[in-house]
Amino acid sequence: MLLGSKIHTAGDTKRWIIDYSRWLENPTNIVSATVTSSSTSCTITPPATVLGKEVIFFLKGGTVGETLTVSIVMIDGNTNSKHDTIKFTVVAP
Repeated sequence: MLLGSKIHTAGDTKRWIIDYSRWLENPTNIVSATVTSSSTSCTITPPATVLGKEVIFFLKGGTVGETLTVSIVMIDGNTNSKHDTIKFTVVAP
């Protein structure tokens, strides 16, 4: 599922938080998440972390005009998985 389209400033490092509380059954939490970038110049650094019902990741770098996709695979305590994407366009500082 496409979560949205966002902009990222070239060279910046920005923290993103995805809140899955509306998708998860109570009291289930996320047990793991993998976040990857389709770009080699705009990367996920360090690896994503999980905090209860949230996935937290940092997007770093990028080249002006570049478009990329960040893919998220989340697994909850009931072994359900959810696959999401976010489209990013890199803009000048």
